[in-house]
Amino acid sequence: MTDPIQSATQVIDCRMSSGFLNPVTHDDIRAVTDQISALPAADADRLVDQLAAEGRLDRIAEEAMDGSILGMGGLSTDERQSFFADMADKLDGASLATLSNAFAKTGGDSQGYTPVTELGSAIATHAAPQTRVDYLGQIAGGAGTGSHSDVGFGYSGVNLVDAEARAAGEVLGSLQGSFAQSGFQALGSRLPDVLTSAIDGDMTTVAGMGGSATTVSWNADNFEAIMGAAASTGDADLKAQVFDAGVDTLRSVRDTNTIIGGLTVVGKDDALRTMTDGLTAIVDSDTTGVMRELTMNGTTRDGSDFAAYAKEMLNQGREAELGTQMGRLQVGNDGTENAVDRLYRSEVVPNTDRQTRLPNAAALGYFVGGVSAAVKSIDADVASQQASTTAVLKSALTVVDKARVGGPAALAVGTAASVAKEWVQFAVNSAIENPNADAAVTLARAALPIDASTGETGVGSAVMSDFEDTLSFVSQFARP
Repeated sequence: MTDPIQSATQVIDCRMSSGFLNPVTHDDIRAVTDQISALPAADADRLVDQLAAEGRLDRIAEEAMDGSILGMGGLSTDERQSFFADMADKLDGASLATLSNAFAKTGGDSQGYTPVTELGSAIATHAAPQTRVDYLGQIAGGAGTGSHSDVGFGYSGVNLVDAEARAAGEVLGSLQGSFAQSGFQALGSRLPDVLTSAIDGDMTTVAGMGGSATTVSWNADNFEAIMGAAASTGDADLKAQVFDAGVDTLRSVRDTNTIIGGLTVVGKDDALRTMTDGLTAIVDSDTTGVMRELTMNGTTRDGSDFAAYAKEMLNQGREAELGTQMGRLQVGNDGTENAVDRLYRSEVVPNTDRQTRLPNAAALGYFVGGVSAAVKSIDADVASQQASTTAVLKSALTVVDKARVGGPAALAVGTAASVAKEWVQFAVNSAIENPNADAAVTLARAALPIDASTGETGVGSAVMSDFEDTLSFVSQFARP
């Protein structure tokens, strides 16, 4: 019985043989890719690995991308993408990375940017989830910072995107749940590079009679997809780490402004909104868990990244969404927790001799500190601050009002859940009605329950200490 791989190899050898008077034509390279595509998945995978080991896969990729004036080969865009789609459906992750590496060497087209990213798109669409994860693990080492240029008559452009990083980002953004979690783990320290490429920065210079003009623009759709992948996971610590990296990327767009030399920024507000949508998806997917991790993780505990996020939310008029997040920190993600009880919930600090902390109290202080730092960084006027914080608190109050904590709930510090809810409502309403307080004072007064009958704070010194210590630290060190 004839070995299908051997038969395909014979056809490939014949079609790829060339000389001065016998160039590889379009029909030849099409026949080669058809031979690979005609094989069952396991055989196609073996053949690609064999061609790579023999050094012939690079030659096939080069001929497939032949777009030179004298060249007679080269696949059309549709033919190339069809081949990539078939390979994405058949090859394993390692072989897909091998194929990508072969096309990355084609040169001419900025180190294979077009075929590498086309293959990435095909993998994101057609490969099985585990295959996508395996591909990310194989390609992660090549994902870095990069760019490619496009020069024509009267213009030049630079796309601030690395081919492998862009391909990895599209594949990562296509994953969900546990597969997404594995994908982030496969990328490891390369995530910041992937996010940089995911915003698709372009810088274009056009020359005219009166001089030249340079514009910079972004498309953050892939960034939002990656944030969505993180939001779909069940790991709050991973979400916080991705949020941290995402805010750093957001800063790079936010801080790009018109400078001497004629730089024009195009679509910045749209890009920032798309990026903020992605970051919000992470926070909203598990507000209490993500805020706890941001509060406790050493790289984010100063609150700078959360404050930068909150500042962008405020600039976009999204105070109500921040208020919803605050309400969840008071009565839980699903609005069913005793507002006092959850502040007293303690945990043992890992790797210590039974040292304890109150993470929910600290996270609430972290939130208040971050939002108040954001408000103050936008406007020093107390009246303006009051308007922003009031909008936040009205939304928080809506969450508390809807909290389903009535009835025979468990006691917390001697307080029934329904009474604890009333204490939070009283605290928020009292803060809203105070017209003279700045952002930090207003938010802090609204955060902790107040006994409506006595006007005293409804929690003890342990909660107050963890809340106020974190609030003070973030207020001092956060740089929005």
